[in-house]
Amino acid sequence: MKNLIRLSFLTCILLFNCKSQVPPQEPSNKGDTTFIGTKWVLTKLNGDVLNLTKTELEQPFIKLTSKDNGVGGNGGCNSFGGTFTLKDDQHIEFSQMMATMRYCEGSSIENVFMANLQKAVSYTIVNGELTFKDENGYVLASFEQGEEKTD
Repeated sequence: MKNLIRLSFLTCILLFNCKSQVPPQEPSNKGDTTFIGTKWVLTKLNGDVLNLTKTELEQPFIKLTSKDNGVGGNGGCNSFGGTFTLKDDQHIEFSQMMATMRYCEGSSIENVFMANLQKAVSYTIVNGELTFKDENGYVLASFEQGEEKTD
């Protein structure tokens, strides 16, 4: 009888101590942030914090819309648009990208930003930050939610 009680006690201890641990936070496009329909303002380019110069006319941003899977935004000087396709496991592909062709002095940020959108193959949203990555997992661009301007 003593052994049965000890065995029951040990079994209880093992069961309660072997509970599964909480997994680390998985990147997700679910939760309190809405991926599509949100204006995302560029904060980092190639992993570096974005420093706008006086020549940049507007804060670069991107917005994806569910209607026709459209994507649009501004690279800092020129407006752009195109389409996107969401795939399994948070993969994304941008296509049919086009932009206005205004002359802008010092538009190197815009050029890198637009090229990086074409290279993007995956995205994550962690703690309200949207990040696009290339096929090797290298961070191309990071964004935070921006406010819509109402006229």
